[in-house]
Amino acid sequence: MSCERVVPRIPVVDLSDENLKAGSYSWNSACHEVRQALEQYGCFELLYSKPCIEFHNTILDAVEELFKLPYEIKKKNINPKPAHGYLGKISIFPIHEGMGIEYATNLQECQHFTHLMWPLGNQHFCETVHSYAKLVAEIQEVVVKMLCESYGIEKEYSESHIKSTTYLMRLLKYRRSEGETNVGFKGHTDKSFLSILHQNHVKGLEIRTKHDSDDQWISYQPSSHSSFAVIAGDACMAWSNDRIKSSYHRVMVEGEEVRYAVGLFSFLKGMIKAPKEVVDEEHPLKYKPFEHQGLLDFYQSSNDHSKGDSNMVKAFCGI
Repeated sequence: MSCERVVPRIPVVDLSDENLKAGSYSWNSACHEVRQALEQYGCFELLYSKPCIEFHNTILDAVEELFKLPYEIKKKNINPKPAHGYLGKISIFPIHEGMGIEYATNLQECQHFTHLMWPLGNQHFCETVHSYAKLVAEIQEVVVKMLCESYGIEKEYSESHIKSTTYLMRLLKYRRSEGETNVGFKGHTDKSFLSILHQNHVKGLEIRTKHDSDDQWISYQPSSHSSFAVIAGDACMAWSNDRIKSSYHRVMVEGEEVRYAVGLFSFLKGMIKAPKEVVDEEHPLKYKPFEHQGLLDFYQSSNDHSKGDSNMVKAFCGI
């Protein structure tokens, strides 16, 4: 009898089927899987028909090229919003570097960032990051449509939700030397609606299961070059009226290989409030309507040492 230890994994949802059409059996089944995964784990691994292996390599090569720039150049990536600009050379996270492109689905914003980094231009980099942002925004839209359909929310609502969405791209690098800490980023929940991450082969992302009393951490290892980690943020938790819990996660990097990753974080314009379909006697309303920017401002101004946790959104707009 085999006594091999089963390594826990986050749920996997396969959306790579070219015949996945709204209203079909496979679509309805996938809608259920997406909702179940987010309600139980706050995250899942999504398999998509795109990108091809060449595009996977191209986006990661672009990230590597970016971080080879001198520190004096990279620190020009300034944004007053928390975790929107350059982060690096931080004493508590010495192996982490990150840069941000706000409104990354807008070609002009990608061009602005590119010219900031390369004053003489770098068209290949610009086209690559913009194409990647559009691809992952497409994934986000599919997930939102599936969530809304699973909760019985009207199609017009999901379309309005998608139109009000903006995106922040974070390009990430983690590199440690022998004897250095392996903490790439401490445990936290994202303040986004959804975060969608893509990475190279070097492991690092860890998810804490919410239903285990011993706070078990699940190490995420992508199944293929077309894998994405979809993570629910605090805004999604409030929007779903606590049906979905934001995912508490961290980055822990072993070995000395460089870990490169790209994250696309979605934010909403206007007021965020729970749709009527997620509120009932069993699920009374838990949050007051709020603006996403207001949550970010509250997070930035808070002196609470646990502000990386989902309790932050409850302190901000909980009933």
